[in-house]
Amino acid sequence: MLRLQVAMLALGLMVAPSTIESYPSYVSLIPNGGEVPDTPNLGHLDPAGETGTSVFGEAFSKASNVWGPALCQEDTDGDGYTNGQELGDPCCTWTESNPAGLITDGLGDPSDGSKLPTNSKLLAGCSSEGAGTTGSGGRDDVVGKVAPGGPMVGPTNGPKTGPINGGMPPDDDEDDASESAVITAGTAVTALSSVTMGLTMIVAFALAW
Repeated sequence: MLRLQVAMLALGLMVAPSTIESYPSYVSLIPNGGEVPDTPNLGHLDPAGETGTSVFGEAFSKASNVWGPALCQEDTDGDGYTNGQELGDPCCTWTESNPAGLITDGLGDPSDGSKLPTNSKLLAGCSSEGAGTTGSGGRDDVVGKVAPGGPMVGPTNGPKTGPINGGMPPDDDEDDASESAVITAGTAVTALSSVTMGLTMIVAFALAW
């Protein structure tokens, strides 16, 4: 009986750190994942991740833990600003391999409607060339939404009626999902290896008791 109690206690001590340490693995999968002010564990309701996921965490999970255009343009906390605006990626172009253009200050919290972005570039949304101008072909800033980022439909010398690609900026990395999957899988394998090693030590200890 004593051996069983010791084994269960040791198993608990081995598994708990692996569970907690798995949360930081998601930080690199989200733009500014660890930089949101007063939000030590983005996507969870508490720093340790023990009381469940936030609305953004649920949306991130539904997106297979991949930051893509759909999740970026979603407004998970209903405050009028997209997740991309709140996390410094208003045009939804950020990838792990290409973080160029990421805004790192004045961020909001996509899980808390009271924590809005304060950076003027984030508040303005995604601005394309000619934004804020008037005349043929001009495009204005869009607050709370991603502005058109692709070529416009219309005659060469006439007014443009809308983006050909639905307003999405071009995808500069077609392997985002697979790269994220590899990172996530690697983290899972590391955690599993840690647990396996712990179980082996527990069995050896129990037999030698």
